[in-house]
Amino acid sequence: MIEESQLIKESLKGNRKSLAALIDSIQEYIFNISLRFLWDKLDAEDATQEILVKVITNLSKFQHKSKFKTWVYRIATNYLINLKKTEVENVLVSFDVYAEDLKTFSAPKEYNLPDKELLEKELKTSCTLAMLQCLNREHRLTFILGSILKLKSNVGAEITNTSPANFRKRLEKSRKVLGGFLNKNCGVYNPDNACRCSARINTALKCGRIVKGNLNFVDKVEVYNEEMEELGSISELYQNHGSFKSKTNFIDKLNELLQSKQITQ
Repeated sequence: MIEESQLIKESLKGNRKSLAALIDSIQEYIFNISLRFLWDKLDAEDATQEILVKVITNLSKFQHKSKFKTWVYRIATNYLINLKKTEVENVLVSFDVYAEDLKTFSAPKEYNLPDKELLEKELKTSCTLAMLQCLNREHRLTFILGSILKLKSNVGAEITNTSPANFRKRLEKSRKVLGGFLNKNCGVYNPDNACRCSARINTALKCGRIVKGNLNFVDKVEVYNEEMEELGSISELYQNHGSFKSKTNFIDKLNELLQSKQITQ
């Protein structure tokens, strides 16, 4: 295994194999943070592509003062937080709006086709990630870094360009707000709540939030815990999603960039 620092050095010299290996080593976690931040698979893939371009074109500016992954995360989060408002954000403008949405049904609650288990998992992941859209971008990003990715406050602070104390304050607030919503509305988080993902499958299909044959999450999950109903903490609930995989070959998509000689030392 070639060391990361060597891959960076060789990439800056124009070694395309080293650059391809470097891209391969970071594309998955860029896609994961993008998907969690944006919710939509296609938006996340587009963002991943753009972030990789920024990493490549700024590679010579990496000064090895922090871990390479931390530097990449900083580029990624800066890009994501400055994106124009997404369609999902325009719909889920607050937790109150989402709470009302969860009470609304536009199709029968009963769903008994053979793919019920698969679609229920899809909806669980979709719904819990959609909740993050109700947080403002600053708190959403902090929650992803601190609660889902489990980064320490000093690392999260470096990525988000704030102090560790301020990062912890944002994380505490995001957990409090999100936890309050889950406790009042989510049947996965709190079994006393009436909402059940299985009862919303037909409604999700009718509204287009789930599209059979083109699932947003489940077919991209590397690990999925079957005991999701037993979870009681916010971190466990979101870490239970596993690691998301994109079928897009970002290295192939970057071939044009590799040939354009935009990477210089």
